[in-house]
Amino acid sequence: MKLKGKVAVVTGAGGGVGKAITKRIASEGGKVVLLGRDRSKLIKVIGEIKEKKNLLAVKADITKEAEVLNGIEQTISTFDTIDILVNSAGLLTDPTPFHLTTEDEWMLLINTNLLGTFRTTKAVLPLMMKNREGCIINISSILGMRAIPNVPFSVYGVTKAGVIMFTKSIAVEYGQYGIRCNCIAPSTIRSPIVEPYLQDDQARKILEASFPLQNIGEPEDISGAVSYLCSKDARWITGTVITVDGGISARQ
Repeated sequence: MKLKGKVAVVTGAGGGVGKAITKRIASEGGKVVLLGRDRSKLIKVIGEIKEKKNLLAVKADITKEAEVLNGIEQTISTFDTIDILVNSAGLLTDPTPFHLTTEDEWMLLINTNLLGTFRTTKAVLPLMMKNREGCIINISSILGMRAIPNVPFSVYGVTKAGVIMFTKSIAVEYGQYGIRCNCIAPSTIRSPIVEPYLQDDQARKILEASFPLQNIGEPEDISGAVSYLCSKDARWITGTVITVDGGISARQ
């Protein structure tokens, strides 16, 4: 029960990774506020967790500041404080050559992946500063650290690179208040987007063979890293990026 009594806000809690993070924090004694655009998905996640009294579902779109602030207000009203923020919400659009990408498509990615992370972080910082402690974890991607040939995710990569630099900046600026900010950069994680490729045995084998560990990641691989970074074991870790990628960064 490493996180017993801690209050966590998890954005994108209705998605695969957000769901796994929510379950992991709850299993370790934490109280979790699930933020997401689809409340029915959040309620479904809560239905799969035993300690429901320590969970709260709040419909919130991170691209809208008023909804973010409402989610934070509901968290404080229900649980009095916020110890942990996990910025798990994000958007990945279909790969598109940069010269064919519209400005609306750019802004959708920037508003969600980058500004969405800004909004939630800004909303929790005053309380964490007052408490003189807090833990913020941002979910980026290895695509924020390197580009992949023949896979055009330029704008997505830029947003995730921005999340990495934002992590470092917050860690340095707010460390004086006892606030830690770290980042997790996953590679391919099993998700509804990836699942169609896994149905084809040949395609699945090719994908898995690209990783030194010979398999793709699971949402629980991310939640395990989140659990560690939230715990006292990581009390002197801040401003860092942990790659959870099956070793592919080392290979390439």
